[in-house]
Amino acid sequence: MTSLGHEQSTHPSEVVTELIDQRIAELVDVVRSSQTRVNALQDRITAAKDELYALLEQRGANWSDDVGYARLVNDGMRSYYDRTALDRLILDDPLQYGWLKDFRKEQAVRGGVQVK
Repeated sequence: MTSLGHEQSTHPSEVVTELIDQRIAELVDVVRSSQTRVNALQDRITAAKDELYALLEQRGANWSDDVGYARLVNDGMRSYYDRTALDRLILDDPLQYGWLKDFRKEQAVRGGVQVK
């Protein structure tokens, strides 16, 4: 109860709920339309990189200008470590800390074109 003897509701009124729902709908539309544009742009980037790959392969060398470069990147492996396991190892057995290879994880990375 308030000092005036009226109970305060913790639930928004119907008008407030309608305004909230309207704003949510607007923001959902913004996100959806932006995702559609991003997907379309990603398709354009992929097509451009496919063509760049072929052209750089024909050129036989990287390309650069005053702003950056375009180059072929070979397939490879990305190494990373299980951070939680390493933290536990440092605390539990610091003498074995040098045995990082036991905690190394690797993931194949596809080559392609890199543009900067």
